[in-house]
Amino acid sequence: MEKIYPYAVAKIKAKENNMLNQNQLEQLATEKDIKRIISILEEKGYDFGIISRYEEFDKTLKKEEEKLYKLIKELVEENEFLEIFLSPIDYNNVKVILKSKIQEKPYKENIVEGGLIKDYNIINIMENKEYDKLDENIKNAINDAISAYEEVQMPYIIDAILDKMCFLNLKQKAEKIGNEFIKKYIEKMIDSINIKTFFRVRNIYKNYEIFKTSYISGGRISLITYEKNFFEEDQNLKGKFVGFSEIIEQAIYDYSKLDIYFDNYIMSYMKEAKLKSLSIEPIVAYIYAKQTEIKNIRIILTGKIAKISSEKIKERLRESYV
Repeated sequence: MEKIYPYAVAKIKAKENNMLNQNQLEQLATEKDIKRIISILEEKGYDFGIISRYEEFDKTLKKEEEKLYKLIKELVEENEFLEIFLSPIDYNNVKVILKSKIQEKPYKENIVEGGLIKDYNIINIMENKEYDKLDENIKNAINDAISAYEEVQMPYIIDAILDKMCFLNLKQKAEKIGNEFIKKYIEKMIDSINIKTFFRVRNIYKNYEIFKTSYISGGRISLITYEKNFFEEDQNLKGKFVGFSEIIEQAIYDYSKLDIYFDNYIMSYMKEAKLKSLSIEPIVAYIYAKQTEIKNIRIILTGKIAKISSEKIKERLRESYV
C-alpha cells in the first residue's frame, strides 16, 4: 500500500499559496525600482535583512535554499527520499571545491548547507583529501574526476563525471523507493542532462568521446542514438530523439535557451502532482517548484543589477508552478 503524508502535503499546499506565479514574476522583471522588488520578495518570506547591499542578494537566496532543505528533512523521514533530493547538494559542493582549487579561487561562500554532509565537514574532507570518510559513490566519483582532469585539463570533465555518478546513484535510490512519479522524474532529468550535454559537446568540443564519457545511463534515449546522430547536420536531428522533437527543434533554432526549455519540460511534468492530495508527489513537486522560484529570483535580481532590459530578463524566466 502506498504511504500517505497528510501532514506534509497540507503544509506544502499552504506554502504553495505564498509562491510567485508567472504574472508576478514578470511584474518583478518589469519593475524598475529594485527596492520595490526587494519589498515584494520580503512579503513572500525572503529575508533581505541579512545583507547590507543589493549585490549580496545571493546570501538571501542561499538561506532560502537551506530553509527548503531543512523542511524536507522535517517532512519526510525515508533515507532514500532524502538522498534523492539532498545528495545532489553534496555533489555540487564537491564540484565547487574541486574546480575552485584548480582555478585558485575562493569557494566557501558558494558552499550550500542542507546536504547529507555538513558544510564544514565537506570543506575539511576536501581540503585534507580525506575522501575515505565519504560515501563510496561520491568518493569514487571524486577520484575519477581528479584523474580525468589531470589527463585532459578541462574543468568541464569534473562536472561531467560527478553529475554522472550522482544521477546513477539517484536512479538506484528511485528504483528502491518504487514510486513511479519519482522514477520518471529522475529519468527525465537524466535525458535532459544528456541532451544538453550532446548539444554543448557537439558545438564546443566536436568530439564524440567527450560526450560518451559524460553520458548518463538510465534515461529513455540510448547511447547509440547519440552516437548515430553526433555528426548529423542540425536540420536532420528533428525526429531522431523520440519524445523530445519539439525541444530539439527549438534547440536547433536557439541552442542558447536549452536550459530554459528543459527546466520548463520538467516543470510541466511536476504540475501533474497537483492532482494528488496525500501521496509524496506534491512534496517532490514543491521541492522543484521552490528551487525554480529561487532560480527565477536570481535571474531577475542579477539582471536588474546588471541593467539588463526587462524584456531580456523575462525571456530568461522559467515557468512557475503556481
